[in-house]
Amino acid sequence: MISVEQAIQIIESKTNAIDVKKKRPLSDALGFVLAEDVVSPIDMPPFRQSAMDGYAVRIHDSEYYNIIGELQAGDGNDFALNKGDAVRIFTGAPVPNDADSIVIQEKATVKGQQLQVCNELVIESNIRTKGEQIRIGELAMKKSHELTAAAIGFLATLGITAVWVNEKPSVGIIATGNELVEPGSPLEYGQIYESNSMMLCAALEKLGHKNSEVFK
Repeated sequence: MISVEQAIQIIESKTNAIDVKKKRPLSDALGFVLAEDVVSPIDMPPFRQSAMDGYAVRIHDSEYYNIIGELQAGDGNDFALNKGDAVRIFTGAPVPNDADSIVIQEKATVKGQQLQVCNELVIESNIRTKGEQIRIGELAMKKSHELTAAAIGFLATLGITAVWVNEKPSVGIIATGNELVEPGSPLEYGQIYESNSMMLCAALEKLGHKNSEVFK
């Protein structure tokens, strides 16, 4: 008998790293490892974006603002705001180019089409600037990064549909022993059911290695 450490050393000395890469759709890349760096093809967010529900305003000297419209997430309108104008806005919506700040709805009083703001406003408050998370051409994910569910979600946010990954190795399992019998068969005296191959196949499948071949 040899130790587990010795067994691992022997395996590592007799095997070579796999240098085969393949482009996979992002939807079928879970558990794979990136073979190349991934750079962002877009700015994220791709536009000035509201971080809160509230009112986009163009700041002026009075605490009262005129509400001239509404913007929801996905809207393509770009309201032209004069000083003292405001637009009702929701989280994720594009912020008008003329807007200086967003007043969150909890700190605003509205009567009809008039907005009253009691707190002092801060320029760019509650606005996600274009490319705040990542800019076009910047490194989004490094080579050798494992593609977890979160990683796949992030890459999908950037509009990426496929990535280059390292192919996984083929795994063969050898089960030996005169005493071993296939589960479901009758046991003779001195025999036991062979369970290691089923356990190892299940463990490998959990790691993303499906259809491991078993030799008996």
